[in-house]
Amino acid sequence: MDEKEILSVSLASLMKIHPPQPNDLYYEGCILGRRELLNEDTPLELFRFPTRINAFGVVFCSKGSVTTIANLKHFVIGPRSMFVCPPGTIVQVESEKDAAVHFVLCEEEFIQRMNIDLKHFLYLFMAVRENPCLSLDEEEWEEVNYSLEELFKEGRSHRKDPISIEIMRQLFRTASYRFCRIIDRRLAHQAEKAAVRDRKNDYFNRFLEELSKHYMQERSVGFYAEQLHLTPKYLTTILRTTTGRTATEWIDEYVVLEAKNLLKYSTMNIQEIAYYLNFSNQSFFGKYFKQHTGITPTAYRSSK
Repeated sequence: MDEKEILSVSLASLMKIHPPQPNDLYYEGCILGRRELLNEDTPLELFRFPTRINAFGVVFCSKGSVTTIANLKHFVIGPRSMFVCPPGTIVQVESEKDAAVHFVLCEEEFIQRMNIDLKHFLYLFMAVRENPCLSLDEEEWEEVNYSLEELFKEGRSHRKDPISIEIMRQLFRTASYRFCRIIDRRLAHQAEKAAVRDRKNDYFNRFLEELSKHYMQERSVGFYAEQLHLTPKYLTTILRTTTGRTATEWIDEYVVLEAKNLLKYSTMNIQEIAYYLNFSNQSFFGKYFKQHTGITPTAYRSSK
């Protein structure tokens, strides 16, 4: 196969290239399977190259890892994680390391035949397109395993009577909605994290606004925290998580930069600069400046 070619495959054509194994379960346009101890020798030739999958797909990894590229982004599918592929996803498997996985692939028509809300199903799959690798908590992982085991147990009984067929349909529907619920939870969690991040960014921007107004008069973290109606400790925590720096470090940077500019370009003497920046005396200003630059104000001015 040409490495530059992107092959587009349906579930039917995929099953011709990689025939189902004896323990796989195929049901009306949906295949469920498990693969133990995937490694570099596992026959996955098709996915060594970018391949567009025209089906809904979910992979659950119980141990080891699979490194993939999906729509040009790298992902590592690790233990107790779920990898979601909406139809049209371009997938390439780069490597596997002693991975054990379950997979579910189903056609769009299968979703419709199961009387599942296709629009909502597709929305959830597309919503995680940018971040399709989801880490599951213990409860969610148990829920996944329970659903898969129910399907395998019932499907391998090979009963073809109307009641058994309806049981399989209901198990597929239940499992699908359970998987969707997990995706929905993860989307809500991501939205919550984004909201927290946005709030922190807002506080940071407001802090910089206040700092740019008052840094020549105020060097106290408490002053800026009060302006933002926060405690000094919480303000410092926000800035550290948002920028990697504390409030004090930001304040000092503004003050030292202004001091350097005044020493380089103004005609004020050092005592005047000290008073201008609201230091009680020249000595205190000199100690502050040297502490943060490693050089005295006089030496810095002379170095220009």
